Amino acid sequence: MGPCDLGATPEGYSANAHSVFDPHTRELHSLAFLYDSQHAQHIVMNESGTVVRTTLVHVPGNPYMHDFALTEHYVILFDAPVVFSAVQLPTGVPFVWDESHQARVGVMSRMGGDVRWFEVAPSLVGHTLNAYEDGTDVVIDIVRHPAGFNIRDFGASRPTLDRWRVDLVAGKVREDRLDERIQEFPRVNSRCVARPHQYGYAAAVELYAPPTGPEDPRPNEGFSSALLKHDLVRGTTEAHEFGRFGAVSEGVFVPTESPVAEDDGYVMAYVHDAERGAADLVILSAQDFTGEPVARVHLPVRIPLGLHGNWIPGDPSSAHP
Repeated sequence: MGPCDLGATPEGYSANAHSVFDPHTRELHSLAFLYDSQHAQHIVMNESGTVVRTTLVHVPGNPYMHDFALTEHYVILFDAPVVFSAVQLPTGVPFVWDESHQARVGVMSRMGGDVRWFEVAPSLVGHTLNAYEDGTDVVIDIVRHPAGFNIRDFGASRPTLDRWRVDLVAGKVREDRLDERIQEFPRVNSRCVARPHQYGYAAAVELYAPPTGPEDPRPNEGFSSALLKHDLVRGTTEAHEFGRFGAVSEGVFVPTESPVAEDDGYVMAYVHDAERGAADLVILSAQDFTGEPVARVHLPVRIPLGLHGNWIPGDPSSAHP
């Protein structure tokens, strides 16, 4: 409907890439950080679009805080060794890997207050699948980029799906690998945000060998040729592959009108068909993930391969021509 400054302060903080909507409280949570600042802001907006709470968070070293997560009672923050560099500002990507900066995960009450920080292995959280509370533990499922991540060479990184379990009583973090496959852009059924989930969806970034040469028609080796469905209860993964010359963007879960299960719905994504030189909108049944698509809409043009997508339900009768 138009721009929203999320109650921006005079200091000029800008919102991060991924605000999080909690379907249970109907709140929109955002995290904002400012180049060359030692603080970030957690911003909470109610359903009417009014900022109801802003918390200033002290984060020394000015780390790149691309994403964050929510649970029922907490905000989860990621402090990474990828930090702001004024020297790199003219390049347009003013961040570098700093070996001396300790990677941490922070747990803060959604009502604000102090952050409890826990050290983790050197890494960068690319995107968050989801987080939730399990007794006195906080469970966080993330795509994790390993030490040495270079934001200028994103395609060289090998991110994996990991789980961090924060024991709030013992003050420790257990780090586990959920899936070894190279993947990014994780998504969950939005009804599960900040609550326990069984399924997660991601784009596999490296299921095939790199291009064989300059004549290889694949549009970009950094984009994937498969969507993944993770069953995090059973510990299994299904892959819907799009072939050697397909390249798929982020998959978005869309529930059926009256879902009876968490995965009762569809996964939608744009898939570039290099042989046709145009994009398809592919709709998969989430419960028959490896089967034939429910629909494949051949679009007449190329849709540039983006990173993310969203599904916004609407009333067809109110649509403009």
